[in-house]
Amino acid sequence: MKRSRSRSKEAIEFAQSQRRTSNEFSTNVWQWIRNRQIQGLKFRREYPIPPYTVDFCCVEQKLIIEIDGESHFTEDGLAHDRHRDRFLHGRGYRVLRIPGFAVIRDGREVIRTIEEFVKVPNPSPPAPLPEAGRGEQRSGGGSTEA
Repeated sequence: MKRSRSRSKEAIEFAQSQRRTSNEFSTNVWQWIRNRQIQGLKFRREYPIPPYTVDFCCVEQKLIIEIDGESHFTEDGLAHDRHRDRFLHGRGYRVLRIPGFAVIRDGREVIRTIEEFVKVPNPSPPAPLPEAGRGEQRSGGGSTEA
């Protein structure tokens, strides 16, 4: 069986390595959101969405939580995050970025922020347009034929 890029051996090994070496900020957030503790949603840790790996992802709702360390606040880090977020938004994900220092400074506020983030429904992508010439019916039951 052929694996997708997100489930490739390299992606899995990278995700496992990230889990083993996670910082205190990510470890704390994981303890707060794991085991469906937030709105009953299942989050995955270090989840690959090629070419990226996100900190936490609720696949079902297409929600991503990123914990930003100090490198994210440099000019290069901010530019990289903007590019990455555009990529993820283009695939239907919503992204919540949390500064790592906030996790330590005010954990309860971070939990409230996550709870509010997951309450907002993710807008569904627009329905595909019908293929031309197939004679679909319009709403209201009328035929498309003249």
